[in-house]
Amino acid sequence: MAQSISQEAIGATGLPGATAASRHAGATVSGAPTTGTFAVGDFIVDQSGAMYVCTVAGTPGTWQLSGVSVNENIAGKNFVINGGMDIWQRGTSFATGGNFNVFTADRWTVGYSTALTVSRVSSGLTGFQYALRMQRNSGSSVTSYLQIGQNLESVNSIPMAGQTVTWSFWARAGANFSGASNYINATLETGTGTDQNFWSGYYTGATLPITATPTLTTSWQRFSYTTTIPSNATQIGFNYNYTPTGTAGANDYFDITGVQLEIAPQATPFSRAGGSIGGELALCQRYFYRLGTNSAYETYLMAANNGTAQVVMPIQFPVPMRTTPSVTTSAGTTFISYASTGTGTPSVYSHLSPNSCVVIINTTGAAAGVYYVQDAGSGNSYIFISAEL
Repeated sequence: MAQSISQEAIGATGLPGATAASRHAGATVSGAPTTGTFAVGDFIVDQSGAMYVCTVAGTPGTWQLSGVSVNENIAGKNFVINGGMDIWQRGTSFATGGNFNVFTADRWTVGYSTALTVSRVSSGLTGFQYALRMQRNSGSSVTSYLQIGQNLESVNSIPMAGQTVTWSFWARAGANFSGASNYINATLETGTGTDQNFWSGYYTGATLPITATPTLTTSWQRFSYTTTIPSNATQIGFNYNYTPTGTAGANDYFDITGVQLEIAPQATPFSRAGGSIGGELALCQRYFYRLGTNSAYETYLMAANNGTAQVVMPIQFPVPMRTTPSVTTSAGTTFISYASTGTGTPSVYSHLSPNSCVVIINTTGAAAGVYYVQDAGSGNSYIFISAEL
C-alpha cells in the first residue's frame, strides 16, 4: 500500500543525554528553504545531497548547512574537460583569422574567427585562477560571427543519453563588448554519430536541446540551463558565439570560465572533470601531448647512434591517447650530438599507436654516439602529438 510522507516530528526517546524533537521538513530544489514556517531542529536534504538544519525558528527561519553535497569535487561529475581553463599546452595567446577548428586552451576550439585573439587571463573570480578571453582585435570592422566551443568524445557523451543534465558557466564582458544587446549565444548540440566534430557541420541526427542568449555585464555572473538529453544521443558538444557590431575598440571581449555539464536537475558547485589539476592534465593529454616548452636549448629526447644513417628515439605517451595520433614538429626543433651539431631534424615518425611512437632522425655521415633532440636556441621548439576530435 502506497503511503505519503509529510512533515513529521521524530520523538527523541531512548537516547542518552540532552534531547529535543527533530523533524524532517522535506526537500528543496537547491539550498535552504526560502518560504514556509519552521521550528528549531527542522532539517531538509536538498536535491544536490546537502543537508540544512533550522537553528532559529521563523519564516523561513535561519538555516545552517550541515552536510556537503554528495556531488561536490568528485572526478567525473563534470563532463567538460578543462572547464576551469587551467591547461594551455599549446600556449596562452592565439591570434586567428578566418580559421575553423583551431585549438587554443586544451579541448577548446575556435570554430570561425576573423581578427580575433583568444588568450588566458586572470579571472579575479573566487575559486578560479584563469578565464578564457575572446577578444575582437581593436580596429576590426569585420562582423562575422565569432565562436568557441568543445566537442565531447562519444564515450563521455553516451552516459548522459536520456538524462536530465545542467550546463552552467561563468561569463562577463568587456566595457566595450560589441555583441548585439550585450548577449552571447550559448548552444548545446547532440547527435547520433561517433566522435564527430560539429565545426565541419552539424552532428549526424543533430538536435539543439539548449539555445540560450545570456546577457553579459562587466561583472561575473553564473548562468545555468537544464534539459533532457535525447535517449539515442551518442555525441554532445557546445559552443559560445556572437556576431559583433561596428568597429572594435579596446575591451571588446567576453570571458568565460567554470564551464560544467553534469547529470543533475540544477547546477552544483564547479569541480574539475579530473578532480584535481593533475587529473585534469591527464584527461587533456588523452587528446593532446606536447614535448618541449619555451626554454632555449631545452632537451627532451635522447638516444644512441651506432654509426648508421639514423638515430631512433622512442616516445612513450604519459597516458593512452584517444586514438592513433598525428605528430607535428616545429621548425625550431633540431638535434645535436654530444660533440657537434647534427645534420637533420626529427621529421619521420613510425610505429604510431595510442601509447607510443618512434622518432627517426636521418643523420647521414654522423658518427656513433649519444644524440638528443633539443631546442635550437629560439625557445620555440616542440613536438605536438594530437588525437583531437
